[in-house]
Amino acid sequence: MTADEFSARLSRDCMLFPGSHVLVALSGGADSTALLCLFLEIADRYPLRISCAHVEHGIRGEDSLADSEFVHALCEEKRVPLFQTHVDAPGYACAHGCGLEDAARVLRYGFLHKTAEAVGADVIALAHHAGDQAETVLLHAMRGSDLRGLCAMRVRSGRLIRPLLDEAPQALREYLISIGQSWREDESNADTKYLRNKVRHEILPGMEAAVPGAGAALRRLARAAQRDEDYFAAQLDAMNIRIYPLVDGLAVRRDDVQGLHPAQLSRLLVRLIAKAGLESQSAGVIEAIMAALEGTEDTVNLSGGAHAALGERYLCLVRADAPERETALHVPGTTETPYGRFEIYPAVAGETGDGKYAQRIPLRLLQGAYVSSRRDGDAMIPFGRKTPAKIKKLMIDAGVERAMRRSMPIVRDCAGNVLFAVGLRSGECCRGSDEDMQMMVRFCGEWPCADVD
Repeated sequence: MTADEFSARLSRDCMLFPGSHVLVALSGGADSTALLCLFLEIADRYPLRISCAHVEHGIRGEDSLADSEFVHALCEEKRVPLFQTHVDAPGYACAHGCGLEDAARVLRYGFLHKTAEAVGADVIALAHHAGDQAETVLLHAMRGSDLRGLCAMRVRSGRLIRPLLDEAPQALREYLISIGQSWREDESNADTKYLRNKVRHEILPGMEAAVPGAGAALRRLARAAQRDEDYFAAQLDAMNIRIYPLVDGLAVRRDDVQGLHPAQLSRLLVRLIAKAGLESQSAGVIEAIMAALEGTEDTVNLSGGAHAALGERYLCLVRADAPERETALHVPGTTETPYGRFEIYPAVAGETGDGKYAQRIPLRLLQGAYVSSRRDGDAMIPFGRKTPAKIKKLMIDAGVERAMRRSMPIVRDCAGNVLFAVGLRSGECCRGSDEDMQMMVRFCGEWPCADVD
């Protein structure tokens, strides 16, 4: 690859603008070293600001430390700022029950993104090449991925760019030889106990021997899958599906999604899972949710401790990490809470509210008031009644499905007593007396205003 070809690829495929700050992920291997050298070759005329980041994973002992020393010396020679860190990938893998390669990847990308944010880098440049792309397509296919996995890697994905994705690995080594630049070899890359190495050294060469051009065909498959996924993404953008925000995820109406073609539904679920803050789910899990939508199953367990709850009217995608949230209310004033915005101001004559989303409450009851979700045993005497009612019963009577109940905000006094169950009823205690200074408490969030009546 010539400098002109590299510049053109940065502009056309990576959408990298002159004047950008690029953080190069530099391992010291041939691929990342070639990437750095290509950037430096064009940096002045493009122009670009270049920095490097290196992660020592704590896996390969002295060899890994020697890689770090090589990277340090290279960046000093090239006068490129270097940001380095040491991580314990084996310890992370043990603690999180994942493979060593996955642990190293999580820690590496975490450092890259953190560093890019800290130094103000516009993009993170990765040295993945054509061989890596073919391997990724094949690995995903072997693991039973859907079309998402066959997309493999993109030249640009958010802040990540891969300018060498169409370049053969041997061409990168030839480039380094031509400019007299050395690099480090990672001997673990030849160890076929790792699946990717087995694919690289045994399976793909076998495919090439049987069907010449198999690697190129896999890369074409990735481009075709990306093209189709981009089309479906545009279709999803044009769909008008109402999303109900929950404190621990989100909900959509079953009627809005059950009539979709499976190709659209599967992609919509992927998008909703990401929007809900859940970790990415496998193709098998997506299919399980789709099957549940057509049947009577009411819960599908997701990885990361999350779950999909299917009620009579809603599909809820719920995170596992949702402790009870309490937020003190500004009286008077505006308060942003996990449930939505509350506005509190002096009530004008005759202003009472509707008892569901706005309620007049005596100021004395709002001193130290706060908002939280429902708690076991919560009860109040509803406005206009004489006997107490369980908040859970009020929710059931209003048709609030189980997975959505913790997202209905409860306004409490300083002692935790229920004053106002938003979307349901206010308490009789809110009536007050003529001597009370009256305040309006108004809920301005999206759920439950959007649907509970």
